Amino acid sequence: MSMNYSGRSYYVGLLQALTQLLGSAKGYLSDHGPRVAMLASHIGDRMGLSWRESSGLFFASILSDLGMIGLAEEAWENPVPYLPGHVRARVRRHPIRSEARVRLIPHLESLALLVRHHHEWWNGSGYPDGLKGKEIPLGAQVLRIADTVIALGQARPHRAPLEPEAVYESVERAIDVEFGPEVGRAYLALHQAGDLPTYRTATFRRQLSRAARYLLPAEVSPLSSDQLLSILANLIDAKDPYTAGHSRRVAMLAVAVGSKLGFNGHMRSPLWAGGYLHDLGKLSVPLRILTKEGTLTSAEFERLKAHAQEGADILETITTLKHLAPGARHHHERWDGTGYPGGLRGDEIPLVGQILAVCDSYDAMTSQRAYRNSRPHESALEEITRCAGSHFSPRVAEAFLGLEDYVFQAVRAESLAFRMTTPTDEMPLLPSPMATPTSIA
Repeated sequence: MSMNYSGRSYYVGLLQALTQLLGSAKGYLSDHGPRVAMLASHIGDRMGLSWRESSGLFFASILSDLGMIGLAEEAWENPVPYLPGHVRARVRRHPIRSEARVRLIPHLESLALLVRHHHEWWNGSGYPDGLKGKEIPLGAQVLRIADTVIALGQARPHRAPLEPEAVYESVERAIDVEFGPEVGRAYLALHQAGDLPTYRTATFRRQLSRAARYLLPAEVSPLSSDQLLSILANLIDAKDPYTAGHSRRVAMLAVAVGSKLGFNGHMRSPLWAGGYLHDLGKLSVPLRILTKEGTLTSAEFERLKAHAQEGADILETITTLKHLAPGARHHHERWDGTGYPGGLRGDEIPLVGQILAVCDSYDAMTSQRAYRNSRPHESALEEITRCAGSHFSPRVAEAFLGLEDYVFQAVRAESLAFRMTTPTDEMPLLPSPMATPTSIA
């Protein structure tokens, strides 16, 4: 089937993947962002905002916690009734980190300030800037009330979910304190009218597509899609400090191997995007497993292995990305049938999975890990040679081993640039050293 690797529908698919990625990373808060998005845009409609403004609220809600990834995983994976002071301090940084990431998303950059200010309070006691009253952008005020309302209606480690009437009373008390009077009255009116949105996954996806039509141009360039892919990959890699830049390097190597195997530009596109997204499911794996220095228990290893299927499951729910699911699902299969999750053997393994398996293994071997030091380039090549026909497809291994030195030099330069320009809790967007997917030579 012919796929369009640019255009609005593909870009919207990447935004859907971003939404699900954020949900899988936040544990018990998995559907918080989508619920906030539906409520915030509905409040915006009630207040007479334009379709475009309400659509901006929808996406700002989804993106408002973007900065949480790589910041305080322990708070979501090991919930406690009250966060320790040092964790609270880290959490309070997330609006600034979220703002920085939103500024990198093509066509959604204008939402950055709404994201930055979604924890400001009407009385000036919020964060990060202590804005007060009408200093707070109206959209950010709407996000604040929607975020609070959804949170109050959800269970937390220290309390059960509040009943709707208790939420109503809490909002009523917080007007002129946490919430501005205009947004407070708008929410209370919706509540009294019984007109609050009901969250359903299908409804959310329809609203996401509708919001995208108001915010995105009819033609979205491959360069914009490539930039969003970079953001997704950086988020995936951000959770584990040992894998920074991994997904991008795998994509670079996979495209180079595809070229060796005679793939044309269109055929290499799934390798490029698949390399970026092959570890999508790792965001739901507990950090204690990803960074464990000792040997994993059998239960921990089974949990780690599940990332391949979970990433594929996410991609299969998105029409324009479902063609990438086989690469995510099968990049840990082995040629001799001892891999996972399907135990496929030989050419039962999709070719994209065969290619990603070699590239993923090479980058893992040549990168530092919690449980071992990195291996030299030559040692990794020797291991691939030794494992051709057992772990790896002989044909794909041969193509990988035939890559020119400049390919590996570019990958090493990418890794060095990432380490030198990245503080431990930041995720840069580096310019691609290769062409965009539709024009890779």
